[in-house]
Amino acid sequence: AVVSTQSTGFEEVDNDSHFVMKKGLKDSEQVKKYKCLPTNETSTTVSYVPESSLMKELNKTTGCGLVLFYSPYCRFSVNILPAYKAVARVFPQLSVIAVKITSYSSSCIQFGAVGTPTVMFFFNSRPLQKMPVTLTNITSMAGYVANVTDLTPASPLELLESDHEGVQLLHSFDWVLLFSVLFLSGSTCYNILSTQAGKRLLERFKLKR
Repeated sequence: AVVSTQSTGFEEVDNDSHFVMKKGLKDSEQVKKYKCLPTNETSTTVSYVPESSLMKELNKTTGCGLVLFYSPYCRFSVNILPAYKAVARVFPQLSVIAVKITSYSSSCIQFGAVGTPTVMFFFNSRPLQKMPVTLTNITSMAGYVANVTDLTPASPLELLESDHEGVQLLHSFDWVLLFSVLFLSGSTCYNILSTQAGKRLLERFKLKR
């Protein structure tokens, strides 16, 4: 059985309130999509949420949404931000959240975010899948949303000047990286000098002095 919804051009699947299918297509052509409509909540901006408040924010969110894990020190995160802000603008029925990550934390582990940027699609407060990392512009990201949900863009797929506002790459000296390089270099030198060839090389150096 199918039940009509307020989402134009879609039908519910066997009274399942989670999925819809496109009307007028054969069974072999059908693709289930998450039912995001109707919704009473609309917003055209990204909600920047502290990492400590992420679960609380998700728990009070219904319908479909995206979560971006980003770092202002990561060039790839900064590059994707304008397009991500544009997604929030062209899909006002989509909850679009951004979480700033400064270190690998429990939230990253919980959501499977092994690096930045990572975009997760969630439905009714539950994270379901990662957006492919190759989708980095407004066209491809909007296409992903349209493929997995019953939402359609409410405005042209283009970047505005406002999408670039506040987007800036920050620079910081990476002490962890420096320590890692020094530790790796020291360990390599020690392992080499511990071998017979290394000891002979060290003896030759002493004799030359």
